[in-house]
Amino acid sequence: MTQPPNAAAQRLLDQFLAEPGTRVLSEILAWLLDAQPGLIGFESPRTRRLGALHDAIERHERSDRLGAKLREVWEHHSGVRLLAEVGLPVHSTLLKESAERLVDRLVPRSDPADDLYVLVARLKLRDDDIAWLEGLSPDDIAPWRSIVAIPAATFAGAARLVAHRLAAAGVNRELLQLNASAPDGESPFLRLPAAVEALIAAPIDAVRQAAYAAVRADVDDASRAAHRALDERGVSTDVLFTLELIDILLRRLDELVGALGGNTDRRLLAGELLRGSRSQRGVRSLARNTVKRLALTVTEHTAETGEHYVARNRAEFDATGRSAAGAGVLTAFTAVIKYVLAAAPFAPAVQGLGAALNYSLSFIAIQFAHFTLASKQPAMTGAALAAALGDRDAVARQVELVAGISRSQVAATIGNVFATVPVAVLISVVVRWLSGAPVLNEETALHSVHAVHPLFSLTIPYAMLTGVFLWASSLAAGWAKNWSAYRGLPEALSRHRGLSAALGHSVAIRAGDFAARHLSGIVGYLTLGVLLGFVPVAVSSFLGIPLEVRHVTLQAASLALASASLFGTPAFAWSEAAWGGLAIGLIGICNIGVSFALALHTAMRARDLGTGERARLWAAIRAAFRERPSRFLWRPRD
Repeated sequence: MTQPPNAAAQRLLDQFLAEPGTRVLSEILAWLLDAQPGLIGFESPRTRRLGALHDAIERHERSDRLGAKLREVWEHHSGVRLLAEVGLPVHSTLLKESAERLVDRLVPRSDPADDLYVLVARLKLRDDDIAWLEGLSPDDIAPWRSIVAIPAATFAGAARLVAHRLAAAGVNRELLQLNASAPDGESPFLRLPAAVEALIAAPIDAVRQAAYAAVRADVDDASRAAHRALDERGVSTDVLFTLELIDILLRRLDELVGALGGNTDRRLLAGELLRGSRSQRGVRSLARNTVKRLALTVTEHTAETGEHYVARNRAEFDATGRSAAGAGVLTAFTAVIKYVLAAAPFAPAVQGLGAALNYSLSFIAIQFAHFTLASKQPAMTGAALAAALGDRDAVARQVELVAGISRSQVAATIGNVFATVPVAVLISVVVRWLSGAPVLNEETALHSVHAVHPLFSLTIPYAMLTGVFLWASSLAAGWAKNWSAYRGLPEALSRHRGLSAALGHSVAIRAGDFAARHLSGIVGYLTLGVLLGFVPVAVSSFLGIPLEVRHVTLQAASLALASASLFGTPAFAWSEAAWGGLAIGLIGICNIGVSFALALHTAMRARDLGTGERARLWAAIRAAFRERPSRFLWRPRD
C-alpha cells in the first residue's frame, strides 16, 4: 500500500538526517519527480507534492537541524562547479570532449559524495520536468528560498571561473591568427576577468556594469570577426568547437553576472542548468552545431564548383554536351583498361588498387582536359541549389536554377553516353581487325551483358549505391577546398622558400595556382576512384558480400564493348542489347537522382532550411514544368 505523501516525505527526511549528503537528497528529488508534472484539475500533483515536502520539513520534530543540513548541502563549495560547468563542455576540443562523454556513458566513475554537480547529473530529467520547474509560481518558490538558496559567493566564484575559461579559449593560438591585424596582447578576452572581478565587488554599481558591458561588446566583436574570417578562409572542427564554446560560456557568464546583480530569474537559470545537464551526457548533441557549421562551409565550397555546371543558355548547353563528349571518349578507354586489369592474375587487393588507380587517373585526366562527367554534376549542383534556397524571396530564380541544372544533366549524360558507345565499338572493331579476336571473350562479354539487366540483376541497387559514392566524393572535394583555404595552401606554396630555391619562384607560383584550381577536384576524383574501384573488391573478397558499382558512363562503355564483342556470333541477341540500353538509362537516373538528393539534403540541413522552403519550391517547379517541359529537358531559348 502506497504511503501518503507526507508520510513518504517524513521517512525520506529521517534518512537524510541520519545520512546527510547528496545520496539521500537524490532519493528525495527522485520521489518529487515521480509525481506527474502536468495539471490534473486545477493543480499539478508534483507541485502539490513539493508543498507537502516543505510542510514535512516545517513540521519535523528536528526542523531546525534539518533546515541547517539542507542549507549546508546547497552551500557546498561544489556549487561553483554546478553553476560554472553543468551543461558546458569541459574540454576545448571536440575530440577530447566526445571521447570523455563516450567513456562516461560506458564506464562508471567514482564521484565525490557531496558534489552538487554529481547530484544534478544523476537526475533522469525530461523536457516536461524542466518546463515544470520554469513554470512554478513565485508563491510555490517563496517557502524554499531560505532552504535551497545558493549564496552570492558561489555565484561570484562561478562567474570568476567562467571568465577565466573564456579568456583562455579566446587567446587560443588559432583564434588569434584569424585576426592577425590586432596585437595578441590586446585581445579583449584578456580584459574580461578583471571586468568581472570588478563587477563581483560591486554588482549594482552602474560604472562597473558599463565597464563590463564595454568589454563584453569588444569580446562579441572579436568573436564575430573570427566567424567572418572562417567564412573567408575555411574552417576546422577545433576552431569551430572553440567558437561554439565561447558563445556558450558568454551566455552562462551573462546569466551569472545577472544573478549577482539581481537581474536574472534564478528559476530560469536553474531550468537552463538542468537542460544543459540533460544534453551534457550526449555525444550527438555535442557535435551537432560544430558539424553543421563545418557541413555548411564544405557545401558552400562545393556549391561554388556547382555553379559551373548549370546550363543557363543555349551556348552553355551546347558547350556542356561537347565537353561531356570528350569525357565519354576517355571513359571508353577506361572501360577497356578495367577489363584488362580484371583478367590479370592479381590478388584481390592489387586488383582493387589497380581499378581505383585506373578510375582516378581517368577522372583526373577528364578534369585537366576540361571535360565534363555527368555523374559528377549532381552533388555539386545540389549544393548550389541549396545555397540559392537561402534566399526565400527568389522563387523564380530558384526555378530557373533547377531548370538549368536539369538541362545540364541532360546535355552531359547525352554527351557522355553517345560519345563513349561509338568509341567503345570502334575500339572493339580495331582490336578485332588487328588481332582477329574480339576485345572481350564470349564468357566475359555475356557476363557483362547479363549483369546489367534491369530486372534479373542488382543493377538498380548498385546504381543507387554508386549515387551515394558520387555524393561522398563531392563532399571530399568540398572538404579539400575548405582545408586548402583554411591552411592558405595556395599562398603558402607560392611563397615557399624551399620550393622557390629548388625549382624557381615562377614554379612556386604555378604550384600555388595549381593547388587553388585543381586540389579539390583531384581529391574528389581520387576518392571516387577508390570508392568505385577498391571498395567493391575489398567488400566482396574480404567480407564475402557481393558488391558492385554501376556508373552510367562506364557502364555504357562496358555494355558497348561487350555487345560489339558478341556481335556476329550466336551469343548475340538484340533483345539483350535493348535491355542493356534501358538499364543504362535507369542507371543514369539512379546515379544522378541519389547523388543530387543527398547533396541537396545535406546542404539544406546545413542551412536549416525546412520543409516549407522545399514545398514552396516544388510547387513552383511543377507549375513551370507543366507550362513548358522543354525548359527542363532541352536547349534553352536565347
